[in-house]
Amino acid sequence: MKIKIIIIVLVVFLAFGFVKNSIIQSVISTTISKAAHVPVSIGSTSASLLSSSIRIKNLRLYNPRGFPEKLMLEIAQIFIDFDPAPLLKGQAHFQEVRVDLKQLVVIKNKDGRVNVDAVKPAKGESRERAAAKSKGEGPKLKIDKLYLSIGRVVYKDYSLGGEPRVEVFDVNMQDRVFTNIEDPNAVVSLVMFEALTKTTLSRLANLDLGSFEGGAGDAVGGLSNFVGKGSDGVENAAKGILSLFQ
Repeated sequence: MKIKIIIIVLVVFLAFGFVKNSIIQSVISTTISKAAHVPVSIGSTSASLLSSSIRIKNLRLYNPRGFPEKLMLEIAQIFIDFDPAPLLKGQAHFQEVRVDLKQLVVIKNKDGRVNVDAVKPAKGESRERAAAKSKGEGPKLKIDKLYLSIGRVVYKDYSLGGEPRVEVFDVNMQDRVFTNIEDPNAVVSLVMFEALTKTTLSRLANLDLGSFEGGAGDAVGGLSNFVGKGSDGVENAAKGILSLFQ
């Protein structure tokens, strides 16, 4: 009898873990897609309320229509160490976030359009943030420390017809640290800006990095904060994360 009870308890916990991770994975993919303005997929997500952590593996951002390849960006892993209590209030406090960007694929299509332009901050986002601050609204997100690692950036130029011109930039940046981030949407600009400035694509692809630079500055409340290298409860928490981007 005791063995049956133990088996039942294990099955319940395993089922709960599956539902929990499925909910969180769905919420995270939705929120990142909204922030980046492009489709997103996630390989797997594991979350632990006991250790207050979330681990995301194989996150991919895809190109909008009109490009010959699907993949834009591939992140091998994201690790988040968070305080669970604020999530229930529609806020989030992440003590530590680690992002391991495997590769960014920049594509210029036959019409001369560049794929990464799709993830630039939408017009009006900065004004909305400024208006919220002027009303005295506190930040919905606070990241104490963001550690960013970047593998490589690949550039593919299809504008000349035929096989694309390909250039590879091995960035190999490890654990660059950013502090006091208060804007979830601008984190995308921060990642893109750091990756692209390690290349010569502003010249090769006539790529304007100004929007990404502005968004990156908004993410940390100003570039001076760049440090340099160096069940119901779960569902409510997931909804709390989602509300950050609404």
